[in-house]
Amino acid sequence: MYDISKSGINPDEISDLMTRALAIDQELNYRLECADMFEELRILREQARCCFRTLAQVQNIIETSQYSRGRVRPIRFNLSEHLEDIASMIRSKLRSCEITLEFDIDRNVICLADPDRLSFCVVNLIVNSLQNVDKEEGRVRLSLKSSGEVAAVSVVDNGYGMSNNKLEELLAGSGGAKGFDILKLFCESVGTAPLFETTKNGGFSVTVKVPLAPPTEGLEFKASHARLNLGTISPCILLLYKLDDTTVTL
Repeated sequence: MYDISKSGINPDEISDLMTRALAIDQELNYRLECADMFEELRILREQARCCFRTLAQVQNIIETSQYSRGRVRPIRFNLSEHLEDIASMIRSKLRSCEITLEFDIDRNVICLADPDRLSFCVVNLIVNSLQNVDKEEGRVRLSLKSSGEVAAVSVVDNGYGMSNNKLEELLAGSGGAKGFDILKLFCESVGTAPLFETTKNGGFSVTVKVPLAPPTEGLEFKASHARLNLGTISPCILLLYKLDDTTVTL
């Protein structure tokens, strides 16, 4: 597992840099559009794609380091509302996209996990699906179903899929800072294991089980999603930038 602390890099400073880079990129896009400088805007977007792809990979390394640094903090929060926030953010990013996004979320599911770590995994899985479905007939569904003592979070698509042998090769080849690695780290932190299902040209699905929070007579505590609602939560936004490059996969 990567331990970014050994590199001398401060993850908090990198996160702040990413947030400022996003703000600068959005401001430049706005100014160029207002000035009808479309060729300059095209060049800027090409350059931004390269930069943000690199930053997204750095963010993957930072995310894996959170586990080795003991920065996983399970809390009691409303998983239904949390996933709805993620769904809203992705909808706003993909307004002009032909891909159908479906959401089937049980109401008032209270779980016990680290919401930031969970957000990173879910967004990563959705981005992967969006990049591996047909741009006109693609469908991606995010679902949340509560049963027994766990809640099942699933991302399912009707994309290109892969053979089971290929899937096994990808899983066996993990061991760095890729999407599968981060997903497995999260599942280990909550005592579960991810479930993968795929067939070639038949789509891909991933299910993550999250423990439900025990009942309490006290007040319900909700995770703060202020940054997520404002669209400034760097890890998620950077992952969404991967949508500009269909070669980036888990």
